[in-house]
Amino acid sequence: MIAMASTDTTARQSATRSDGGTPPSLSRPAGLPADIHLRPYAGPADHPGMVAAGNDWRLAMGYIELVTLEALAVQYANMAACDPFTDCFVAERDGSIAGYARVEWSDSRDGDRTYGTILIVPPCDAREAIVDALFDLVETRALRIAATQVTDRPRVLDAFAPGADAVLAAAASTRGYVAVRHGYEMVRPDLDAIPRVAVPAGLEIRPVRPEHLRAIWEADVEAFRDHWGASDDSEAAWERFRLDPLADPSLWRVAWDGDAVAGQVRSFIDAEVNARTGRLTGWTESISVRRPWRRRGLARALLADSLRAVRDRGMREAALNVDAGNETGALALYESLGFVVHRTETILQRPMPEPVSESAQAPMPAPETPRGPSGPPADPR
Repeated sequence: MIAMASTDTTARQSATRSDGGTPPSLSRPAGLPADIHLRPYAGPADHPGMVAAGNDWRLAMGYIELVTLEALAVQYANMAACDPFTDCFVAERDGSIAGYARVEWSDSRDGDRTYGTILIVPPCDAREAIVDALFDLVETRALRIAATQVTDRPRVLDAFAPGADAVLAAAASTRGYVAVRHGYEMVRPDLDAIPRVAVPAGLEIRPVRPEHLRAIWEADVEAFRDHWGASDDSEAAWERFRLDPLADPSLWRVAWDGDAVAGQVRSFIDAEVNARTGRLTGWTESISVRRPWRRRGLARALLADSLRAVRDRGMREAALNVDAGNETGALALYESLGFVVHRTETILQRPMPEPVSESAQAPMPAPETPRGPSGPPADPR
């Protein structure tokens, strides 16, 4: 079982670096309350507080899917285009993580180099100030990363905001971001009357064996190269796939054409999150069909079979995430199988200012003297 971090204040431990020292605060921008300190990510010691803050934020924004400590650890240990020790920042208040943000870059299939910013700040009285401060840090860091890279691609800053996050959307708009894409979290509210759909002739669904895993992952990466955004084929992405704590190949439905993977749905059930939320949700996710096997009804057959699989495990609803503008018609397929929109989010972008060399840039905000909860400066060891 995967241990969920509590959202109670007691679970939000003050983070320390792996060498035992307290990470330094970054200088405080104007408007940030005096009791909030900004600092770099400090490693795994931060993870319980990040999970707690992240789940507070997700619940406030209407997410069904929450984050587990084990899943976050796998993610932060296997990032291909983000070094969390330089590219992730934390806002801390009274020894608790009040929010965090990071930046990671990727090359999109549309020709851009995108510097994506992720901001996670749960509700609090200083939320607008924390969002602004973290946004400034990750944008500045994105410019510094860009200054070290040589590319002919147009550079784009990228952010996302759930439909319920008016504060984050307003902060992005103030900085000149505009909406370019929308995504949905969708739910099939019951698992009754699931249609039976035959797999196209010549294809076969087979049980997943360990020796299949690399081929399944590579087929998924290849299929998503046709989609908007970027496809991550790095070894770090393979490690995230291989080590995914929620992976349950017995629930996967993978169609083969001889020795070739034609399509797949990799369903999972997060029992810990279901226990916390009181829902019985099965996730029918990672739905992909490779180009030679499209337009033959394979995705419908795999998804229908996946719905039966999670139903047979005792689930009462199914959920998935989709790019609303998916060029393969995924949204229409999911709607035809009974999924309805539960939550929306918006992808926002703006052109990146021309990066300048490191020597010409102003320094990142200088660290303050680390401080304890109150009173004089803390012991710097």
